[in-house]
Amino acid sequence: MTEIKVCGIKKEDDLLRLIDLNVTWAGFVFYKDSIRNVDYNHDSLFEIARNKIGIVSLFVNPRNEFISKIVKTVKPDLIQLHGFETPSRCNEIKKMFGIPIMKAIEVKNSESLKQVYKYEEIVDKFLFDSKLTKQKLQGKKTNKINWDILKQYRGDRKWMLAGGLNHRNIIEAIKKSNSKNVDVSSGVESSPGVKSKVLLNKFINKVRSLNS
Repeated sequence: MTEIKVCGIKKEDDLLRLIDLNVTWAGFVFYKDSIRNVDYNHDSLFEIARNKIGIVSLFVNPRNEFISKIVKTVKPDLIQLHGFETPSRCNEIKKMFGIPIMKAIEVKNSESLKQVYKYEEIVDKFLFDSKLTKQKLQGKKTNKINWDILKQYRGDRKWMLAGGLNHRNIIEAIKKSNSKNVDVSSGVESSPGVKSKVLLNKFINKVRSLNS
């Protein structure tokens, strides 16, 4: 079964919809420059998620003090590092907080995959994305990856496909990349940061159609 992660959740209604649709992961962005940034004091949001859906806390080059606040209040199942964190920094965060790490990697071309192996023995998962930039995190749509490149990954870590995915291209993306897990955010939004029930349903139905 393909794992689905929907990132940038801010509203309780959207979260309840993900749970109802049996989505694997809900991604919460903790980055003040993002239009999808969520207040870590929104206790009711995280209470709804706990034990009903996997909780992913997304950080961008975070300080330990900030991670500590999120871990204490949100209690994430997975930490997503979406900045320019080095392998040693990823290792430090993993050892300090004892929570699995997913490192986002910007995939521009075949050369991009070489840096992945530096993280291989440290992180638990990878997220292969098209861009790790403020433009993306501020809510603007980004280009998709050349999906064929990802077939060259020979590591043993689980990974998610992200970047420019939507209900129109997700089947092609999965088939070309051999992805087993997918991440979507802007592709299920009616406007930056606003999730669309219709687009979300279309996306999930397309992914699930490959598993039937």
